[in-house]
Amino acid sequence: MLPWVFTAIFAAVSIALMAKVKMLQKNIDKICSDFTEHLSADTNTLITVSCRDKHVRRLAAEINVQLRELRKQQIKYLSGDRELKSAVTNISHDLRTPLTAICGYLDLLEREQTDVKVARYVSMIKNRTEAMKTMTEELFRYSVINSVEEIKLEQISVTKVLEECLASHYAAITQRGL
Repeated sequence: MLPWVFTAIFAAVSIALMAKVKMLQKNIDKICSDFTEHLSADTNTLITVSCRDKHVRRLAAEINVQLRELRKQQIKYLSGDRELKSAVTNISHDLRTPLTAICGYLDLLEREQTDVKVARYVSMIKNRTEAMKTMTEELFRYSVINSVEEIKLEQISVTKVLEECLASHYAAITQRGL
């Protein structure tokens, strides 16, 4: 009779342990699927478990700590990226106005009667200024393309824009006698 009691106890303990293992596997699978979902989605929710096992709860808590840290890093990265794009846009925009004025003054200076040496220097300055203006325009276009998702409307003076446009093409306009 004693061997049957030991066999029954052993069978009960084995069944209980298998049930516990299955429950742990189910909870770990849920943690894995939640973790994958949290990584792919932009969410602040944390991983929850219904299991009472302290090891599974500790695992979920540690993963949640890492998820919070990852979210902080993502926010920091996105904020820095926005600031960089904004700075590039502002710098390129701020460079365009003085460069346009410089080009206009260089066109006026070219029309003055000067000796060959001065004309050559003016031509060199004009070429460098045009190259710088082209690079600034490319930088501005690049920054606008990269910040498409953040379009902000602002009021502008159409007269000022027209003046800048005309000033940047002043040489071509006067060359054609307009």
